[in-house]
Amino acid sequence: MKSGRRRYIRPGQDAPVWIDSGRWGPKRVKVTQCWATLTAESVYTGLLRENPARMRAGVKGSLEWALPGRSKPISADWELRANAVWRRGRLFFRCPRCTRLATRLYVPCENSGAACRRCWGLTYASRRENYKSAPSFLPWYSLGDMAHWLTWSARERRAAASAERYAERREILRGRT
Repeated sequence: MKSGRRRYIRPGQDAPVWIDSGRWGPKRVKVTQCWATLTAESVYTGLLRENPARMRAGVKGSLEWALPGRSKPISADWELRANAVWRRGRLFFRCPRCTRLATRLYVPCENSGAACRRCWGLTYASRRENYKSAPSFLPWYSLGDMAHWLTWSARERRAAASAERYAERREILRGRT
């Protein structure tokens, strides 16, 4: 059941959201500024370690996410969906607030609950980047070159992390299968 009310982080109440000048109103918190993040990749690898035979599309379950400094763990439901890339299915969480599928659950501050990016109203750092003005220390560098280089370097980092996860999962499956 969807509600028309947005569930954005409120300044000073849910999470530390602030702006120096206040000219444009409160800034939205970036996903990298959250206190904790639960990723589908880490849960998927953990489930493979536990029981690789159980991992197939259509399997559902729940987990308890214990966070340091909190007495009560956060519970999250997950499910594996058929996918052409992930052989045993791709893992998604069900957001505890809106029940949408998500690959990440965020906890913006220590005393808040977990929810997806949409529920918290979080944004990505790349959405706030400005390629219109060249940095003064690189006057020969065009803005298009800078944007291209930043995109390329981000893709390289993601590809390296993906290759590392794949190698780890392959070793898990070789050792158990």
